[in-house]
Amino acid sequence: MSTSQATRLLDLLWERYASEVPYARTFVQLSGGSFRNDHVALRSLARPGGGIALFSRPFERLGWKPAGAYTFPDAHLSAIYLSHPEGLPRVFISELKSEELSPRARELLATLPDDPPPPEDVDALASWFCSPPPPSEAALLELEKESQYGAWLLAFGRKVNHFTGSVDDVEAWQHRMREAGVPMKADIEGAPGTSLRQTATQAAPLSVALREGGRRPWPYAYFEIAQRAPDFDGFLGPQARALFDMTKR
Repeated sequence: MSTSQATRLLDLLWERYASEVPYARTFVQLSGGSFRNDHVALRSLARPGGGIALFSRPFERLGWKPAGAYTFPDAHLSAIYLSHPEGLPRVFISELKSEELSPRARELLATLPDDPPPPEDVDALASWFCSPPPPSEAALLELEKESQYGAWLLAFGRKVNHFTGSVDDVEAWQHRMREAGVPMKADIEGAPGTSLRQTATQAAPLSVALREGGRRPWPYAYFEIAQRAPDFDGFLGPQARALFDMTKR
């Protein structure tokens, strides 16, 4: 697979994400119409035939290589990131370890249909990253009490979780976004001089269709802003853990 196909996949994923996350569009406007993307993040459910093992496969086929792994025990999450030899944005993939949750939470998560194999055609692959069938409102609210990440999966399935603008001064950008009226995370993850400093917008809500009819808003995706030292390629676990919480209601 060529780098052009990998780039096309990212472009297609970005187009759909940015159409639903106004804060991302604001960042692009303030950047002059384009931006450097540090990474794209995806969420998944760990289960036979699914999770990180499945989600990483199409990216590896397009040239990305596994480059690091992380665990977040308190949230029952694992994650990896992949880097691309041609310098394309990193891909951060996390998964929820449902076997560590309560029987009831596992029962609710089991209503998510199995993930079909990701197609090889890039346009079809971009469409594979999509919402699941409508969940019930009661299931969303019940699962949220134990795992907001799990409730997010019921609502949004394989959709992109966030993109990330790479900047030279995260504090200046946090200020610029606030001045533009964008609701931002209260603080910046990582002290000055840290190899990676990150902040994010609040999660933009998206209207979710419900199984019983009707719709309700649910926190969908935020736009992350990252300042990375030139010699640092990975992620810092505690900072990543804090950003998972940005999709809480």
